[in-house]
Amino acid sequence: MKLTYKIHPAIGIARVGDSPDEFYLSPESSEGLPIACDKQGNATLDNEGKEVTTSTFKDNDGRVKRQAARFRIYVYDDKNPQGRELKIGDQVEGITSKGTLVDIEWTVYLANKKSSWFEFKELEGEHGYAPDHPRRNADIQGQARQKLIIDPGPQTVKCSEEPRTAQFARGENSGYAQSFPPKLEPYSIETLGELKTDDNNRLIVLGGYGNSGSFKNDFGQPMISNFANNDGWFDDIADGPVMAILKFWDEVDAEMRVIQVHDPAWVIVGNPNYAPQLSNLVTLDDCLYDLYVREFAYDTYLYGTGKFESREEVDISDPKALDLWRATEKQWNSNYYPMFFKEIWPILVRPYKMQWVTDFLAISNDAHEIGPRGDFDKRKVMLPPKWVLLEDPAKITELLGQEESKLRFKKVKDDKGNESIYILEDPYREIRQFVYYALRHGGEENDFLNWTADPKYLIYGKRLMPLLCGDNPLSNTLPSKFFRLTDTQLFLLKQWADGKFINEMEEFGQKDLPEDAKTTRVDKGLEIDRGVLANVLGGSFCPGGEVGWIVRNRAIYEKPYRIKQNTDFVPNSGSGRLSGKNAFMPPALSLDDNIEKGLEPGDVTKRNALPWQADFNECATQMIDVTYREWNKVYDSGNDPGTIDRKVVETLWWPSHRPMQVYRKDGDSFKQEDWAKGIPQTYEGDFKMVSEWKRLGFLLKNGAGGLEFTEVERNED
Repeated sequence: MKLTYKIHPAIGIARVGDSPDEFYLSPESSEGLPIACDKQGNATLDNEGKEVTTSTFKDNDGRVKRQAARFRIYVYDDKNPQGRELKIGDQVEGITSKGTLVDIEWTVYLANKKSSWFEFKELEGEHGYAPDHPRRNADIQGQARQKLIIDPGPQTVKCSEEPRTAQFARGENSGYAQSFPPKLEPYSIETLGELKTDDNNRLIVLGGYGNSGSFKNDFGQPMISNFANNDGWFDDIADGPVMAILKFWDEVDAEMRVIQVHDPAWVIVGNPNYAPQLSNLVTLDDCLYDLYVREFAYDTYLYGTGKFESREEVDISDPKALDLWRATEKQWNSNYYPMFFKEIWPILVRPYKMQWVTDFLAISNDAHEIGPRGDFDKRKVMLPPKWVLLEDPAKITELLGQEESKLRFKKVKDDKGNESIYILEDPYREIRQFVYYALRHGGEENDFLNWTADPKYLIYGKRLMPLLCGDNPLSNTLPSKFFRLTDTQLFLLKQWADGKFINEMEEFGQKDLPEDAKTTRVDKGLEIDRGVLANVLGGSFCPGGEVGWIVRNRAIYEKPYRIKQNTDFVPNSGSGRLSGKNAFMPPALSLDDNIEKGLEPGDVTKRNALPWQADFNECATQMIDVTYREWNKVYDSGNDPGTIDRKVVETLWWPSHRPMQVYRKDGDSFKQEDWAKGIPQTYEGDFKMVSEWKRLGFLLKNGAGGLEFTEVERNED
C-alpha cells in the first residue's frame, strides 16, 4: 500500500475553562472521562503504563479546567496497514528520499469569525444565503468589518526547540497583523488559546478561557437580546486547521529534508462538557458516520448499489467514481445483521440515562426503563429470534401440510431424508416493533403524533419519539420542529426490530469475537477519530453545541473525517510563504465562504451562537406549536379556529449537553434539583450565564459500572 502520514484525531475537540494553568486531555472513547495530565500535556500513567482518567474538573480555587485536544501522527504502510504512531528516530520516506525523523513542526491557526458572519436564522443559509440575508454588526461597513474577526495568526511549535509552546494571544505573533477586539464588558478577550508539545512529540491545543463581552457602552449596555445574534459581542470560541511537517536527515544526500503530512486535521474549541459520561441521542460521530455511509461509500456492505455480496469497492479519491456512485440508485442491505451491544444497545440506553439530567421525563420513565416492565428491558431486547426443534407430533402434522414460511417455521431434511420442523421462537418481537415504530422517521420532523401506524397498534395516535427539539422549532420558515435519529441509526433499529441482529455475548462469548472481527485489522487512528467525536453533540443544530449544520455538508470534507482545508492557509502550499518561526504568512481571512476551495480558520464555528452562553442557557426547553403540522408560530387573526384551539407542547433540547435537573447530595441521600438554579431561561438569564457558567457543577457516574449520575464540584453561593 502507498505510505501515508495522518494526524489523529482528524477533528479534535478542545473546550474553554477559566482555570489559568490547569487542564486535562480530551477523552478518546465514547462517554469516557478526560485524561489527566501535567502542565506540559504529558498524560498521567498508572503502574502498568496506562493513561489515567480524571474526575476532577475544577482546580483548587473552583475554576473550570480547560480541555486540551491532543494530536499525534500515524504512519500507514504495508507493515502497518492499521497504522502506528510515528516517533522521533523512526525511518520516514518522502517521494524520492528517506531518512531518520529528527523533528516535527506543528502549525495551528485558530480564529473566530462569529461577529463578521451572517445572522443565524435557523435553517436559512444551510444551502446558501439569500442576497438580503442580514449580517451581524451590519452597521460596521467596508474594510472595517475585517476587525470583527479575531485573528491572532498561525502559530508553530517545534518538538526539538524549547519552550515548545506558543500563544494565540494579543502581541504574541511577531510580524503578523493581528486582529483582536477592543476592551469588552464584562470580559475582554486577549487570547484564543495556546499550543504545547508533550514529551512524546504530540501536539496539545488549548482554547480560550470562556470569555465573552461587548464593546457597546451605551445606557443599559452590555445586554443580550437574542439567543444567537448579539451585535457588539465577541467570544473566544474558535476553530482552525492543524498541520505538521516532518523533518528528516537524508543520509544519502547528507541534508535535511521535509515532508508535509498527507492528512492534516482540524481543531474545534467548544463549551465545557458538564456531563462527559452522557451521550446525546445522536453524537457527532453518529451524524458524520451517517453522512459518510450515504455520501462517501464508507461502508458499501451496509448501504450501496445492491452489490452486497461482493462488497463494492469505490475509489473515493476519484471524484468521477464517487459522483457516479452517488448518482446510482442505492439501498440498505436487508441482510446486514448489526451487533446488539456494539450497534443497538448504545442507542437504546441513551433515553434511559436522560432521567439523570431532567425530571421532565418523570411521567414516562417507566417506559424508558432498562429493567423489568420497561420498553428497553435489557433481558428481553437483547435476545434475537431462535430456531427451535418442534417435537409436538400434532403440531408437526399440521405444519407439514402447510406452505413453509421462512419467518415462522422451516423444514429441514437429514441425510436419510427424514424431515424435521423448526419453529422460530421470538417472544419479544412485539416489544422491539413497538420501540421502532414509536420513532420519528425521515419526513416526520414536523409530526407530533403517530397517525401512520395500524390503528390497532399501541403506538397509533401516540407521541413520536424522541420528544426533543429539532433543527427549527422556532419559525415558520423551513420548519423542522422535532429531532430524529439518523438514517443509519433508523436502519439498524429496523433490522433489530425485525429480529435480524446478533447478540455477540451469546453468539461468540464475552471474551470472543466474530471471525470477521478477528481477521480485520482495526485502524487505530480511526478509533481515536471516532472516539473523540462520540463525545460531541450531533444535533439538533439550532444553531448547535460545539458545531452547527455545516458539519453535515458533504462539500466541506476532502474524505471521511477530513475537513477540506483552503490551501492558502497551509504552510509550503498555495500563497502561504515561509516566514521564519511562524512557518508562513497567509493572506487575510475572508469575510465570505469558498467551500469549493476549502475552509479557512474560524469557518466551522462562525455559524454558532454569539455569545455561546446565550444559546447554551436557552437550549433547555422550548414551547413548540403543534396546532398545524408545519407551523411553529400561529398568528391570531381573530377568526382562525386554529388559534382558538391552539396546542403547544413543552419540549427538551439537549438534556445530556445542557442538563435541566441533577441529583445532589442531601445528607445520606440524593435529591433532584435545578442544575442552573437562579439562571432563568430568558435574555437576562443569558447575560447571567456569561459569568455563571464557571460556577455550575459537573456530572459524574456513581459506582463501578453503575448508571446513576450525580453533580460534583458545584460552586456554592
